[in-house]
Amino acid sequence: MQYRRLGRTELEVSELGFGAWHIGWTPPEEGDAVGRLLNRALDAGVNFIDSSAAYRWSEELIAKYIGHRQDEFYFATKCGSGRVQQPDGEWVQTLDYSAKAIEPQIDRSLQRLNTDCIDIMQLHSPKYDDVAFGDGLEGLKKAQKAGKVRFISISADGDTALKAIEIGEYDTLQLTYNVLQQEPAEVIAAAREKDMGIIIKGPIANAIFEQSHPDENNAKAWYNARKILSPEVIGDMSRVEASLRWLLCNPDVHTAIVGTTNIDHFEDNLAGTERGRLSDEILSEIRRRYEQVMADSTE
Repeated sequence: MQYRRLGRTELEVSELGFGAWHIGWTPPEEGDAVGRLLNRALDAGVNFIDSSAAYRWSEELIAKYIGHRQDEFYFATKCGSGRVQQPDGEWVQTLDYSAKAIEPQIDRSLQRLNTDCIDIMQLHSPKYDDVAFGDGLEGLKKAQKAGKVRFISISADGDTALKAIEIGEYDTLQLTYNVLQQEPAEVIAAAREKDMGIIIKGPIANAIFEQSHPDENNAKAWYNARKILSPEVIGDMSRVEASLRWLLCNPDVHTAIVGTTNIDHFEDNLAGTERGRLSDEILSEIRRRYEQVMADSTE
C-alpha cells in the first residue's frame, strides 16, 4: 500500500480508501460479512475510511467491527445530510446545513463511534447557497474548537466546490472525478493551490462499464466507457482496474474511496492498486479517446 500526504492536514493516507456507503444498508445484527471486509481492509493497509450520517447503519457497523482498531485508521464522516430511523422502521432523510442542525449530528457520530474526536468532518453535498451564505462552516469551526473534530471539510462538486475553495477554510475537498468525468481536474488544481487534501468519490464511475448492457439511465456513459477503455487500449486489464490505476496516476489525488460489500471486489481493487501507474502510452490514448468522445457529444 502506498500513502500520500492529505494536503495541509499532514495526514498520511492510503491511496486506496474505503467508502462506507454500501455497507450502511446492512443492519448491524447481520453485519459479520461487513466486519470481515472492514478488518481485511485494515489488514491490507487501508487507513482512510469515509462515512456519513446519511449512510444508515454505516457508522454503527464501523464502530462495532473495527472500533477497537481506531488507532489504525483515519475516520472521515459527514453532516448536514442525515438519515434517522423512525419507530416504524422507516428512514427519513434530512437536509439542513445550519450550525444548529449539524451540532447534534456531530455529537451523534461521536456517540456511534464511541470516540471523543473525529479526524475529518465534512459538510455533505450542500448547495451553493448553503456554502456561500449559510453558517455551517461556523458550526464546523465550533466543533473543531471544542475538540470534537480535527479537520473541517466539505464534499461538493462544481461551483459549490469552487466557492468552498475560495473561502479557504476547509482543509480537504471530496469531489467526483474519474476516467469518465475528467473535467473536475481543474477544480482539483484550484484546491491544491490552497494545499487542500483531495478525496475522490465515485473513483471508478460506479463501475457502470462492467454492465453487460447499458440501461436507460447511463447509456451515454456506458458507450463512452467502452470507447475510452477498450481492449485496444488496456489489453486484458479489467476496466475497473484501468480506471482506478488511471486515477491514481494523478499526484493531486490523495485517496480514492472505493465502496463495496464484496470482499472479492475489494481484493481485486487492492491488487490493481498495487500494480502501480499505467504506462504513458495508455494514459495518452485514454486522454485522446476521452477528448474525442467529449467532442463528439457536443456536435
